[in-house]
Amino acid sequence: MDTVALVELLTILGVGVLTPGPNSLTCFAHSGIYGPKSNIKLIAGMCVGFVLIELSVGLAVNVLKENTLAMTVLHYIGMAFLAVMVIAMFRIDPKGLQSENIEGALGVKTGICMQFANGKEWAFVVIIMSSFIEPLGGGISGIMTIISITLSVCLAAMIGWTFLGSRLHGVFTDERKGPMVFKVCGSLLFLLWAVLLMRGPITG
Repeated sequence: MDTVALVELLTILGVGVLTPGPNSLTCFAHSGIYGPKSNIKLIAGMCVGFVLIELSVGLAVNVLKENTLAMTVLHYIGMAFLAVMVIAMFRIDPKGLQSENIEGALGVKTGICMQFANGKEWAFVVIIMSSFIEPLGGGISGIMTIISITLSVCLAAMIGWTFLGSRLHGVFTDERKGPMVFKVCGSLLFLLWAVLLMRGPITG
């Protein structure tokens, strides 16, 4: 296993889980209404959806890895998703994060479906799979290694957002502090985007 690639993967994941996205924001808002235990089914669904997306993208990348054009297109699709998330971070309205906006407890099905509409997740999955399958073992082995690492990190992050998010909820929804927090997160995502842009796609 390529140690440098592993460190790069963990760095990208670190930026991903520390900057709020649909999963993290839903976890702490939902927990604030129904309590931490209510997130068990929701997070379970998120994990299932996450694995399905990673496996699908990973298999597609594995098939197309010899096609330079396809790999380049995949890379820039991921970059486009990430750019949209950067813009969203700077434009997000803290008032929309009020816990009262969630109606009814969310479960497994919601957790699964959320992943397929999660632009931030698609961005990171496409970029990660197109960049690290080969350095981390290649083929199915590389795909499963990435899935196991990313799932572990993301599961820990969602649990963390569940318990700490309720305490941070006032900061995120504050009219003054909220926008500042999201601008900082947007800046982190932009720096990651810039680094990935300069590195360019990894092709065969």
